[in-house]
Amino acid sequence: MGGYSFGAGVPTWNGIPMIGAFQKDFSGSTYFVDNNSGSDGNKGDSWEKPFKTLAKAIAISNINIAGSANRWARRNTIFYAADTETVAIATLPNKCDVIGCGSYNANTMPGITGHHAPTAAGAQGTRFFNVWFQSTGVASPMWTLTSATAGLQFIGCMFDGVVGTVTTAITATTSTFLKVLGCYFQGAFATANISLATGALVECEIRGNTMYGSAGDGILINSGTTVSYGGLIKDNFIRCATICINDASGKFYIVGNRGISTADDGTAGAGNVVGNVKFGADNVFAGNDKTFIWPAYGAMA
Repeated sequence: MGGYSFGAGVPTWNGIPMIGAFQKDFSGSTYFVDNNSGSDGNKGDSWEKPFKTLAKAIAISNINIAGSANRWARRNTIFYAADTETVAIATLPNKCDVIGCGSYNANTMPGITGHHAPTAAGAQGTRFFNVWFQSTGVASPMWTLTSATAGLQFIGCMFDGVVGTVTTAITATTSTFLKVLGCYFQGAFATANISLATGALVECEIRGNTMYGSAGDGILINSGTTVSYGGLIKDNFIRCATICINDASGKFYIVGNRGISTADDGTAGAGNVVGNVKFGADNVFAGNDKTFIWPAYGAMA
């Protein structure tokens, strides 16, 4: 089955480089999925005997994590390869990293097509790395998150809403410790790329993302959203049709973002940013009529 090695100065595991954010957690068990050549009748313990579906790997990983007290503090890994698998993810892998491998045509990450609303209780700390999420023709969020998805992170992923009239890539309500880091969004999302609805958030981070083409806002935060501690929107590039960052809650720190709106800044605030100026620094936005810095120098009202 292979294992850990250190050749040519780069540590690998089963031939996969372990660098930076894609560092494998060695504390738990490892499973493999190849949606083209795999079989859910396999053991799923190597690339030679991979599972076919992500759902099978999630089910086996969750049984493994819950199996005994000495595994509960561990973190499993699922290596995932596919052209594109069509699935609605209803259950997340508990305490597990899902790491996309291989290529989907010209895309350097595997594809998952569908709309996902995980509701199964007990899944915590799931992280997706390097996965291409694609929408269908359904006019709904690609991901609908609730308190059942505590600690969910998307790192270096693609959210492709080109197909259909998709409302958002991610809609979250009371989804604590949510992090969206270094991801790419494309498509005319009708409401926003990311929408945070009424409810409590804890240490939510939206950082280092590139967002193209929303027909609504870039990032939308409901006025009833509360942040126990640490809400951060930082270093994102956003191109949208209305408000680049619309934080009606006034709870988020908004730092170092760049945005372009196709609307005039003077039209109902479109092209502007809405938020607490005391929580903002070093943001630059361009509307159809002007470019401006937010907050403006000296603005503390």
